[in-house]
Amino acid sequence: MVEITRRSLLASGAASAFLAGVPWAADEAAADDLEQRAMAMEPPVFLLESAVPLHFSGEGLSIGDQVAVCGTRSLRWEHASRAVITVEAPLKWAADPYRYGDDQAWQGLVDAFCVWVHNQEPVDDVLRFEFGRGERTDLWFEFRLGFTGWRTAWVRYAYDMHGRPREDMDTVRIIAPARAGTLHLDQLMLNVPLRPDAPCRDHQLPGIAPEGDEYDNQHWQALHRFDQLLSTKHPDRTPPTAQELADLRKLHTRYQDDYLAAPVKVDVPALTRQTEALLGHPVHSYQAQIYPVEIAAELKAFVNPVTLRACTDLMKAIAQAHHAGPQDRPALAALYLKIVGHLREQGWTKGSCQGTIHHLGYDARGYYDSVYLMAGALREAGLFEQVRADLEWLTGLGRIFRGWGFRMAHGSTMDIFNTTFRGMLAAVLLRDGEAEQVAYLRALRDWLDRALLPTDGIQDGVKVDGTAFHHVGFFPDYVRDGFTGLAPLVYVMSGGVFAVSAESYGWLKRALLAQRVYAGRQQWPISISGRNPSGLTALSIVPFQWLARIDDEVGAAFLRLLPAVPTAEQKAIADQLAARGVKAEPAPNGTWVLNYAALAVHRRGEWQVSVRGHNRYLWSTEIYVGANWYGRYNTYGQIQVVHRGTNLDSGYAQPGWDWNRRPGTTTIHKPLERLKGDLTGAIEEMLLTDARFCGAHSIDERNGMFAMDLHEHPKYDGSHRARKSVFLFDDRIVAIGTGITNANAVDETETTLFQTRLTGPTVVDGQAITAMPYQERLRPRWLLDDKGIGYYVAPGQDVALARSTQNSRNNATEEPTTGDFATAWLPHGRAPADARYEYAMVVDTTAERMAAFAEEMADPGRAPYRVLRADERVHVVSDRATGITGYAVFERVALDGLVREVDTPCLVLHRSEGEALVLAVCDPDLRLYGGIDHDQYQGGRYVGHYSPWSRPWLAGPSHPHRLRVTLDGRWRADGSQPCAVRVSGRRTVVEFETVHGRPVQVRLTGS
Repeated sequence: MVEITRRSLLASGAASAFLAGVPWAADEAAADDLEQRAMAMEPPVFLLESAVPLHFSGEGLSIGDQVAVCGTRSLRWEHASRAVITVEAPLKWAADPYRYGDDQAWQGLVDAFCVWVHNQEPVDDVLRFEFGRGERTDLWFEFRLGFTGWRTAWVRYAYDMHGRPREDMDTVRIIAPARAGTLHLDQLMLNVPLRPDAPCRDHQLPGIAPEGDEYDNQHWQALHRFDQLLSTKHPDRTPPTAQELADLRKLHTRYQDDYLAAPVKVDVPALTRQTEALLGHPVHSYQAQIYPVEIAAELKAFVNPVTLRACTDLMKAIAQAHHAGPQDRPALAALYLKIVGHLREQGWTKGSCQGTIHHLGYDARGYYDSVYLMAGALREAGLFEQVRADLEWLTGLGRIFRGWGFRMAHGSTMDIFNTTFRGMLAAVLLRDGEAEQVAYLRALRDWLDRALLPTDGIQDGVKVDGTAFHHVGFFPDYVRDGFTGLAPLVYVMSGGVFAVSAESYGWLKRALLAQRVYAGRQQWPISISGRNPSGLTALSIVPFQWLARIDDEVGAAFLRLLPAVPTAEQKAIADQLAARGVKAEPAPNGTWVLNYAALAVHRRGEWQVSVRGHNRYLWSTEIYVGANWYGRYNTYGQIQVVHRGTNLDSGYAQPGWDWNRRPGTTTIHKPLERLKGDLTGAIEEMLLTDARFCGAHSIDERNGMFAMDLHEHPKYDGSHRARKSVFLFDDRIVAIGTGITNANAVDETETTLFQTRLTGPTVVDGQAITAMPYQERLRPRWLLDDKGIGYYVAPGQDVALARSTQNSRNNATEEPTTGDFATAWLPHGRAPADARYEYAMVVDTTAERMAAFAEEMADPGRAPYRVLRADERVHVVSDRATGITGYAVFERVALDGLVREVDTPCLVLHRSEGEALVLAVCDPDLRLYGGIDHDQYQGGRYVGHYSPWSRPWLAGPSHPHRLRVTLDGRWRADGSQPCAVRVSGRRTVVEFETVHGRPVQVRLTGS
């Protein structure tokens, strides 16, 4: 007897839909074995394949092969009016801690009843399901039967049914509608543990999961709500102007010819074979996530579904061939209509959410893109209005009438941009008559205008600094995909009255151009790779390619990003830009402050240095089942240099990578089994520290710094603290750490200098080390790794250097990996108390230069930089070549020198300009809320139980703050400077208003 347990399902992954199917034996003995094992589970799972189970009683029951979604047969029920099927088996319901609106990361799992129902004739009646003890009913729900084909019910016992569940329930009654007839049931599961945000309401079950309309995934799950809005709300139907009608016609032409149509080779036999291979199979998206983990792989192979995406991708291919090959249109139309009919029979149609409609847009993009091209064929078949209604339902077109005044209004905006907006536009362009199309286009344009404006707090969407959020955090992969999906439609809508506003387009452009700054040449640094630290994820040229047609600045970026072997379309766009006089931009140079990501980006020529942290508003990393298992230290001050094109060429490689040793981070080195994220009771990990202070700063947008008050989350080791700073001066990076403290007496605490995929010798004080394996504890003056990055180590510090074959695990699969690496780190020992470090990096350097750098550092008169102060309260560094002095002020502090006092933890940079002083300040605290987040504390101690999803300040604005810097001497500012100046004796107080973590720079003159 196999027991379904919550822990076993959670351990297998919340989305078991991704479990790979195994080859399935075609013989009935194998099918019968699976069916019997499934039925022997507690509670049983009924596949209804070979015989009516002994648990079932009722009139008119048989196993038939007319229709099926699980195997080749299903339970056929020829029922009389109000006939009853009784199923007797313990339901094993158990209480759980979930409550409506719980923190999304900590929802756990809830018990649910699941079944497929096939109806041959729609009826305005219901199928009633009752649950109880013998003849007594404790719970019930009703399933509406106004449909044909297959539909699914996923209903949570404690949250969606009427009544009160009990642990001793042992009976299910299924009561037929008043009209006698035939129904089929398949894959009936008495009790499966589900994510509580998986089920969603639809026309069959309009009363279930009401909180799904408010979750961040409401953009998929709230289709019923959007459908209601579409039927009750209407756009402004002011008659269209002549200009609107002209622009509408241009938009249609551009939409069809530039966006939808493609030069394809029409191969009817191949498309026919692909179509026939799909027909006769169930069509799944996330429907397999209800499979019990113990039989999930076997059951998926037995069901043998095709994916919704495979169907819709084929629909798009057929539609494009239909457009490109007039002589083959009858045959291609027939293929398309077969797939449409199959999808509608399977329940991918208006009014149905298939149990869950999660991530629908990713799987249905081809459908959205195909309907416009096939409108004529659909009309001829008498299916156009039905398919158009399906499209409006599946895209949630009614969302344009919902407004933005609810908690998760901006939830998963990038998903909509990537997958769904295309379908919304298609649905609008397919409405009847030009007046209707104009009315809905106005509403759609206004909705998009609002969606592109910067959002407050940690809501998804574009931020004022050019970063953009998904999953309430900075997540470039989703931003890239969002813009890749949206940019073609922005182009299609451009050049007329339906174009997005200049303001909204400006924010889209800013966020797009920011991508080519925080990417290296194209790949993301590892610290911003989200839950995919493969080192391969990168920006896409596609949105640049589309918007280059209408924007010369984007065009210049496009030309720089062109691949070595561009496509014919890319060549054509490059020629158009050349004709307009647009040339490729130079590589971005300067220092960028992206404090909605706690990120500094420092670029010169074709190289980039990134420094990343986290704070009480920004999660440290995102860990999923099967993704980023060892990502804990990703934002602990990681410094990555990408100077040789790719992450791999610059030293990063996942095979063999020690996840404890990310360059620049200060960590407790743990065995991988203890470093691995602990998702017990959770579906993901997105931890928030209680430390406010972390972010970047720049002066002249040319040089800058980063600082972080590191406090590890108490889930792992709340005693681990450090204060870290990184100063970015041209090709010199100075890194300082103080106050390194924790109570871990078992594991070593370390600050990593480098970990690089081994391709050559490591040079230590002029001596080339080539030995493998090699490990020594040294006291070097400088090191040079095999990628040309130099490291000056301040006197008095030990450096551990290893060159070896490292054993590690894949971040997602946990499979063992190996690789050859050179790694250097500063050991701080076990349970350090106020440990510290200081080192400097030089980018793209030589052994000769590093030797000279070390010699100069020994002479205070020639030293490239000087550390003027480094303690737990403040780090102060002065750079000789630039004349810049930087301050990482962790606490209000009195100082010596030009800056005498700072009243707020902040970052300060200054330099002289003749007799004038250039002063730049930055308060990196986003100040989304004041005081403390009270429900993250217990007994006055930070426990940080809640994730960003549930935080009351999620949509809070960044609050302005008055920051005061006291300078030695008498200074004044003219009226154009963004500061207030007050002279008192021989000192001057300069007051700034800071907000959004943005730097403020002023020029002061002596008085």
